[in-house]
Amino acid sequence: MDNNLEQQIFEARRRNLRIILVLSIIGSGTLFISYLMTGLLFPSLKATYLSGSMPFPAEMTVYLEQFFETPRSFFLCSALLYALSLTGVILMWNLRKIGFHLYTLAQLLVMLVTLLFLGRERLPLGDIMFTLLFITYYYIAFRNLGVFSRSVADNNNENNDADNNNNVVESDNNSVENN
Repeated sequence: MDNNLEQQIFEARRRNLRIILVLSIIGSGTLFISYLMTGLLFPSLKATYLSGSMPFPAEMTVYLEQFFETPRSFFLCSALLYALSLTGVILMWNLRKIGFHLYTLAQLLVMLVTLLFLGRERLPLGDIMFTLLFITYYYIAFRNLGVFSRSVADNNNENNDADNNNNVVESDNNSVENN
């Protein structure tokens, strides 16, 4: 009875974690694509703006000039870090401890890169708060699921158990086919 209750609690916690992971997949995935495309298209966007072939409202010129003062390497570096963040989220989906560490490292490096390239005045406070909120949530969720208390040997045993279960299913399927 206790084992069934513990399993239900574990599944409920995992379900809640996955809701937040979906938000991170959407956020990191969208930002990866956005920064990658901006980094790749930056020279042609800048040339189009400077040539004057595409008119922009006068209110936008301040923002566009600020945008085009940003080095192209900022966008490409940010894209790389969001790809790392997305990789971490995918690993966290599979309850891998390394995923939490990759995600945390990538998110903190995104803030650092923004600070180095753009300065303190262009580092949004909201981004810092959301980053710290998500990292804290993931830490608490992983701790409650017991992911941090697992050793490498436990993870290997889980993989071996999964392989053994697959072998049992395959042998059961083979015996059914033979009959």
